[in-house]
Amino acid sequence: MPKILLLSILCVPLALYAQDEEMSDEQMQQVMENADKIQECMGEVDQKAMDALAKKGEKVIIEIKNLCEAGKHDEAQKMADDYGNEMAASKEIQAMQKCGAMPQGMMAQHPGQGNGTTSHVCDGM
Repeated sequence: MPKILLLSILCVPLALYAQDEEMSDEQMQQVMENADKIQECMGEVDQKAMDALAKKGEKVIIEIKNLCEAGKHDEAQKMADDYGNEMAASKEIQAMQKCGAMPQGMMAQHPGQGNGTTSHVCDGM
């Protein structure tokens, strides 16, 4: 079920674009073929591992928020950096990126990781 939801979420902007830009039938067919390829590729991603990553992410966010609220900003930043690096190295995340289901831009860079800003993880909490 989550794969269908993800595919639906990916297709909504394309459908809206098609309405605004008067996409040709051929272009719409190409979009649908690409969506089928993404869905097929996503079928090879370990869903249990993705669920575990999501649960861990929720816990990490809570821990970071608690550290920020306690004034432990350096610890919170280190935890965010470590978790961001862990996610970037994850086989599952890399597999999703290869499928095209999660373009690199969707993995928001965490503060201090080459995005040219000096923001801190606690600034957004």
